[in-house]
Amino acid sequence: MRKSNLLKLLSIIFAFALIAAACGGDDDDSGSSSDSSVLGEESSEEAPAEEEAPAEEEAPAEEEAPAEEEAAGTADDSVNGDGAELWESIVDGGAVAADDSLEPILITLINIEGTPVGSFPEIREGMEAAVETVNATMGGMMGRPVELDSCVHGLDPNEAVACANGVADAQPQLHIQGIDFFNPVLWPTLTGAGLAIMQTVPIFIEDFNTPGIISTEGGCVSAFPSAMQYGVETLAADKYVILYSGTGPGLVCYEDTEARMMQQLTDEGAIAQEDWIGIPDVSGDPSDNDAVVQQVLEFVDGSDNAWVYFGLQASDCNEILSSLASNGYDGGVVASGSCRDDSVTANPASAGVHFGSSCCIPDRPDLWDPYTAKYYEWRNASIDSYGPTVPKSNFMEVGHDVLIAGIIHMTRFVEAGGDIDNDPAGFSSFLASQDNMNDLAKLFHLTAQQTVANSFLFARSHLDTTMVWSWRSV
Repeated sequence: MRKSNLLKLLSIIFAFALIAAACGGDDDDSGSSSDSSVLGEESSEEAPAEEEAPAEEEAPAEEEAPAEEEAAGTADDSVNGDGAELWESIVDGGAVAADDSLEPILITLINIEGTPVGSFPEIREGMEAAVETVNATMGGMMGRPVELDSCVHGLDPNEAVACANGVADAQPQLHIQGIDFFNPVLWPTLTGAGLAIMQTVPIFIEDFNTPGIISTEGGCVSAFPSAMQYGVETLAADKYVILYSGTGPGLVCYEDTEARMMQQLTDEGAIAQEDWIGIPDVSGDPSDNDAVVQQVLEFVDGSDNAWVYFGLQASDCNEILSSLASNGYDGGVVASGSCRDDSVTANPASAGVHFGSSCCIPDRPDLWDPYTAKYYEWRNASIDSYGPTVPKSNFMEVGHDVLIAGIIHMTRFVEAGGDIDNDPAGFSSFLASQDNMNDLAKLFHLTAQQTVANSFLFARSHLDTTMVWSWRSV
């Protein structure tokens, strides 16, 4: 049984990213989506170049080699967090396949899919892409192949509980919880089984204050408050509309992270009570789109600087964006990362929408630091090599990042003397006690101080965040 006082590692910002301005051209613009060499698959071509240098002048070549190696390294654990240099050293070592003769590392996933009110196969596919890359090019986890066992369920809580029971029986080295509407019901089974657990997108209060659950992603508790602050203080909206999902998770996120933040801004005098409103949307049901849009138009009528925030899933974002445009809405739109996938950014109505990022401006790689550029190029190549069946999205990247983080930090745990096969509580404690933990897709590292037992009870002064907002041009 995991100790009740384990810290739950929570990042301060939910990982958003913005697709580049040219629809469908973001990967090509970055030069990373189709370049399999960044996965180490063409590393053998580098050998002749290394052999040619000594032929011209042996002594200088020996002196230049360290300089070249130093220039090639972009990761710095003191800046990017412990594990960044390990990831880079593995990737730069060339493509190495896992040894299938060794006992595999089992990672389990529970994820909700196939329901109109919430379906997130992109989480699973991002993790599948990561596993494929780990086994084909990174030598697995210290040579051992990695197996991903996914339990997908719909809106039936009995199915979700059956998934949790199956995971508990399987006793994986690591369980990763996908996006799931039944988390509060599942945690007693999963934590009671003594598992090491990481999350992808925490939503419910229980996701943040249940001992023994590690989150490298912030979820709505960090993404939504920053969006409220951005809309009111930076964009200076004179009318601000928050569109949120009418599902259970959507209501929790709205009340605890959007309405609460807006009320704080109201109390501070940043916006009047009558100048903001929350409007629920029935997820997966396009029949209410006209009614939602009508409420928006009526509320912002006469506004000089109206903005609408989309805290919805991508399919709903797409429909309402189109409906707003067709009904003549001429105000601004700020969008959650949950909105962002290839289908949304291919929609002409998404031009001018502000998407947030905890990393950088995704369509300006020329401004990125070398480590971020290298990681994003590698991840894009990994996902493209896998060949997803659903639109590439922010959530797909999150799934990929969390699984890779799991592999890197399992490796660190073993290198520190830990037993990944027989000490899940030790691994969980190892993660929770990190004061300089690498979060692969972020510019910053995570500290134990960012793990708060009741992180949903936040105030703006407690949000130590760096948020970048940029928008798509026409």
